[in-house]
Amino acid sequence: MKVSELNLKAKSLLEAHFENISLSGEVSKITFHGSGHWYFDLKDEKSSIACAMFKGFNSRLDFKPKVGDFLELNGFVSLYAESGRYQFIAKDMKNSGFGDLEAQFLALKEKLEKEGLFEIIHKKPLPNFPSKIALITSLTSAALQDMLKLINQKGYFLAQIYIFNALTQGSIAPNSLIRALQRADEYGFDLIIIARGGGSREDLFCFNDEGLARAIFHAKTPIISAIGHEIDYVISDFVADFRAPTPSAAIDLIFMSKNELEQKLDELEFALKTCLKSKIHNADFSLLSLERLFKAKSLHAIIEDKIKQIEFLQKQLNSLIRNKLEHFKLKLMSLNNAFLQHEAFFQKSKDLVSIQKNGQKIRLEELSKDDIITLCSQDTQREAKLL
Repeated sequence: MKVSELNLKAKSLLEAHFENISLSGEVSKITFHGSGHWYFDLKDEKSSIACAMFKGFNSRLDFKPKVGDFLELNGFVSLYAESGRYQFIAKDMKNSGFGDLEAQFLALKEKLEKEGLFEIIHKKPLPNFPSKIALITSLTSAALQDMLKLINQKGYFLAQIYIFNALTQGSIAPNSLIRALQRADEYGFDLIIIARGGGSREDLFCFNDEGLARAIFHAKTPIISAIGHEIDYVISDFVADFRAPTPSAAIDLIFMSKNELEQKLDELEFALKTCLKSKIHNADFSLLSLERLFKAKSLHAIIEDKIKQIEFLQKQLNSLIRNKLEHFKLKLMSLNNAFLQHEAFFQKSKDLVSIQKNGQKIRLEELSKDDIITLCSQDTQREAKLL
């Protein structure tokens, strides 16, 4: 019998005996395929089963399930012949609320949030260039290998890496993580990274432990929580000082590549030189201004300024005197001209005689016989009687 024949017979047998089954459980992971089909895992406290709900059935629903939902399904058991995988085919689905894991997660998140463990005031700043870093993860995990490979690729040479082995899955994982964290916190590291790769919700549930959350909160060292993929959230993400979406993202966050570091140093050197040049230029300008101010306020400068003021006043005085002298000179010339004109008139009129009668000038035609008159010249006068 061929493998394909066995799988087909098993498929027919399962579908014939489990054709109308009611199944309930919690969604632990789910994929919405581009074809329109849904593929998800349904679990209870002990087991899980792969499920599928094809487009023809899920198109009748008015909701989309999500991780943590508690579902009630109706359908049949089948087998995927190509891989021999046993699965449940859902024809109908009802959402009954949150499953146990999601309810536990939300209850603890609400409790710790009310206590203030997630508040930003408690977050410790991450160092820019850590020199001692602790990685808390499983020594056999792919996440550790990815992180070490990325560190090696970056060529970051400023830090020493210490690895603390811990379980990252299962019921005893929280205590293992707490012990590793407490040991690392005692060494005085610059930074601690708690890391785990992707997995189902139940695989990551150990990071929703209350004891681990409180250990992270009370640690003295800054802590990055790098659990699962970007869509995965656990309690350690909220209580840690920083949440990285993946372990590799945590390495990208804290480690600068050698080339990036060299470029950063070149930029800092250029900025430093520019700053120093600016400082020196400003200092030169300030010194020159102070020198000018000192010279302006020195005794020699004051004396020179006073001398210049005196010279200016002297020039003004000389100009004023010259203007006055010129004014009097012009006035004197005017008087002299008037005197000369008067002297010329005197010379011309010295032989002229005026007639007065009773002290008043009188015209010649106004005189009568026997009038007593006075004949006046410029320098003498005589009385006369008309005959």
